[in-house]
Amino acid sequence: MTTSGIEDMAMRLLGAFYDLSGHNPTQPVALGTPESPPSDSAAKVAGMELGSSELDVALRYLLNQSHIKQADVSGAYTITVMGIDKVREERGA
Repeated sequence: MTTSGIEDMAMRLLGAFYDLSGHNPTQPVALGTPESPPSDSAAKVAGMELGSSELDVALRYLLNQSHIKQADVSGAYTITVMGIDKVREERGA
């Protein structure tokens, strides 16, 4: 269970990466743009505003915890196996 607001935001974002990637650590997922449909935007799925400090902090947290990593595609990230395990743990799977 998460213990801080930062972790809660990060877990929402991590869950979005998990769902949009189809649970595949090699599938890049876009953070999104204002014009992106929710199906193409991890930020929108997580309910976060693009360009917000909330999103920046959550993204940095996930990168620092090695739950996601930057993909070869600009503006996209891949969920790591550790990130997949964290989502499953959080969701009780």
